[in-house]
Amino acid sequence: MALDPVTEEIKKRADLVEIVGQAVSLRAAGNDRWKACCPFHDEKTPSFYVSREKGFYKCFGCGASGSVFDFVMKMENMTFPDAKRALAGRYGIALPERREQSPQERAETSQRERLLKVAQSAQKFFSEQFSGNAGLVARDYARKRGLSRETVEKFGLGYAPDAWDGLRSNLTRKQGFSEDDGIEAGLFIERKSVEGELGGMFAEGATRRVWDRYRHRLMFPIWDESGRVIAFGGRALDGGQTGNPDAKYINSPETPLFHKSNVLFAWHLARPEVPKMGGILIGEGYMDAIALHEGGFPNTVATLGTALTAHHVSALRRLAPETVWLCFDGDSAGMKAALRTAPLFADAGLNVRVVRFPSEHDPDTFIRAVGREGMQEELERAVPLAKYRLEAVVASHELDDPAQRGAALREAAEIVNDIADQIERDGYVDYLVDTLLGLERGVSYGEREKRRTRIEGLVRSELEADQTRQGRQERARAARSGNADSARFAPSGSTSAGQGTLEGIANAAQIGTQPVKTEIGEVRPRWASPRQQQKIAEQEKSALDLRESAARTLGSGVASGVIKAERALLAILLTQAVRRASILEQLPLALWTSETHAEIVVHARDWPEEDIDPASFTDGLSSEAQSLVAELFLGDEAAQIPEERVVKDWIGRVKWHHAQNAEREMIEMVKGKIARDEPVSDEEKELLSGALRAAKRKMPLEKK
Repeated sequence: MALDPVTEEIKKRADLVEIVGQAVSLRAAGNDRWKACCPFHDEKTPSFYVSREKGFYKCFGCGASGSVFDFVMKMENMTFPDAKRALAGRYGIALPERREQSPQERAETSQRERLLKVAQSAQKFFSEQFSGNAGLVARDYARKRGLSRETVEKFGLGYAPDAWDGLRSNLTRKQGFSEDDGIEAGLFIERKSVEGELGGMFAEGATRRVWDRYRHRLMFPIWDESGRVIAFGGRALDGGQTGNPDAKYINSPETPLFHKSNVLFAWHLARPEVPKMGGILIGEGYMDAIALHEGGFPNTVATLGTALTAHHVSALRRLAPETVWLCFDGDSAGMKAALRTAPLFADAGLNVRVVRFPSEHDPDTFIRAVGREGMQEELERAVPLAKYRLEAVVASHELDDPAQRGAALREAAEIVNDIADQIERDGYVDYLVDTLLGLERGVSYGEREKRRTRIEGLVRSELEADQTRQGRQERARAARSGNADSARFAPSGSTSAGQGTLEGIANAAQIGTQPVKTEIGEVRPRWASPRQQQKIAEQEKSALDLRESAARTLGSGVASGVIKAERALLAILLTQAVRRASILEQLPLALWTSETHAEIVVHARDWPEEDIDPASFTDGLSSEAQSLVAELFLGDEAAQIPEERVVKDWIGRVKWHHAQNAEREMIEMVKGKIARDEPVSDEEKELLSGALRAAKRKMPLEKK
């Protein structure tokens, strides 16, 4: 498909690796190949590949593929014109001027685009107010918090004036937006009433009042992953006539643009810094994040008055940081929420560590007190999330009390079972054993070792009990759904008598020990760790894939070597223009064994240009052909330049397959005639002779 000159220029200049690298952490995977976990679906093993030279990406997990335009459209939920404008602006490419839109066309402008413009205009207004005379109180507050001019500009801080309609007047009278636009964007508050009537908003003739949501506040823009303003947060300032100082911080309500459970503050600023800094810091609130950026940690984000959610964890997993540092106050709502999210962190395989600040400090005050070096030392002393949780459990129970010791052991078992790595699990079992053994005083060394063995047995029995209760799965589901109250971190006596208790382990041990038939034979899971369960699942999947592949090969009558040869020849057709005509001449369309292969061959034969662009080439192909083209462009076949003799061998292998089929058909025909006592004609004998020669066999000697 021919592209217009501007689109072609954007495609040539846009660096797909750079664009994709802002959304996920790419790693080199060979010649012009980069890989990462797919940004479009959850996965632990990278199956998403990118080629800079070809300007093409493909996920072998969910099937997503395309060009730089396709990636931006899908990642940012944009139309093609919007993606084109965004990329043109990024790479300094001028677009042809568009004519003035008609009223009807303006009315048809997408809701999202309209609200983005409203938010952008509001941010500009707040920024102007911050710099003007009215913003003196906001500038003074920023100065007292130690924010430099560069930081203020970097985060786009602003000021909402001390008036009921400062922003409303600007947006409706000067910018041309309606009050409904401001309400929908979360910037205005609406109320209907009839004077003197309670609840008059439902009465006929009710009047509507609309006023600014943010008044006399320091304003923080909130951005999406692309750095577009989608919402705001406001911090109350001293004084003022119209503000609401009782609400220290307020965020925008949920809007079509803004869902706070999906957003981390300053994500677009921190994302490119994570690979350089080796990890990401997560704070609680705007000022924590801004202070850490100011103090030399630009790889910092913050939650927005909400718990860390499954969406946040999924985004962190795609970013693949080496370490996630939780920088919350020890007793804050954010830390408690992070502890509830721990099963998701474990499932994602993230290395999460907790930074423990002195009781008199939060991240903002701490970094101002100790500077960058002091903060870096604290990061290095950060403890793994599992250890932090275990220490909290131990500290919250009187272990000298047998009942509380049992409760602590149950909670600790849940924490240890949330860990996927067996070596790490064993390490925390040793920690628990040492902790409980520390209660044993005044005993000999030999007796102490006996008690160590007994205590370790109790700890491991409790781990099995938690597995039997399927506590880990329940906690992960609860954390993923956001239903924190349903997450059971300390199982109560709701289980049946003896079940899940140390006394009932011997009886409960029979559960889950019976042989289970799987695709890889019978297994007897006395107790399977999460890693073992995953390994069994992977082995079953491999067995199924192998069986399905064999069934497809046997059902089609095509040997796997022939299919591999055709794939290699297709890769040459797509990537090596100088060999295309020769292969098409030596291997006519009728000899290709697969309809999908033949479809690609026809498309390549009729392609008008010498070089094949994968994104354009796949237009019009079936989904199977599109997927195969993506695999070939990003796979090892496309990276190879085989010798001519190898190419001839591949062609010969396909031809020999057809010769064997022809030979088989001729032999069956001759055998049938002989069985029916029918004569074999000279023409049929010649056909049989030709089939045998093509199959590289000799004619049988005639009987004398």
